[in-house]
Amino acid sequence: MLGFVFKPVSFWYAHRHDGTLAAVLAEVNNTFGERHCYLIAGPELRWGAGMEARKVFHVSPFCAIEGDYRFRFMRTPASAADAGRTVVRIDHDDDTGPLIQTSVSGTLHAITAQTLRHALWGYPAMTLAVVARIHWHALRLWLKRVRFHRKPEAPASTVTR
Repeated sequence: MLGFVFKPVSFWYAHRHDGTLAAVLAEVNNTFGERHCYLIAGPELRWGAGMEARKVFHVSPFCAIEGDYRFRFMRTPASAADAGRTVVRIDHDDDTGPLIQTSVSGTLHAITAQTLRHALWGYPAMTLAVVARIHWHALRLWLKRVRFHRKPEAPASTVTR
């Protein structure tokens, strides 16, 4: 907003004509202003199923690039009160096992003038809160003397399939 927005990850869902999940594009951003997309698709993709992608993009100086992401996309059905909820589990593993286990969730809303206004006025606060939390956690990791990984060159391709 006003020239500065930071969202660590956005998910773009593609559905088939019958409403089943066809693909998900996970758009990952780092604090260095770089972006990489993971295209998760295939006949085994469905709500609740786990999918894997090789990690190729530098996100945190406290995690090496090596390893895999495990994604699990979940959605609750729509009700009279709302359009449903989504939850995405994102786990990062390396050869030694799990490193990070996290999730992102939200309530789905129809696009209306009111929901667009709410999103517009909510984004500046969200961006500041996300950036503040990232730096707070980075400071805590640095004080614990967690190994620091220098930023490598970005991957040649902007999309990993």
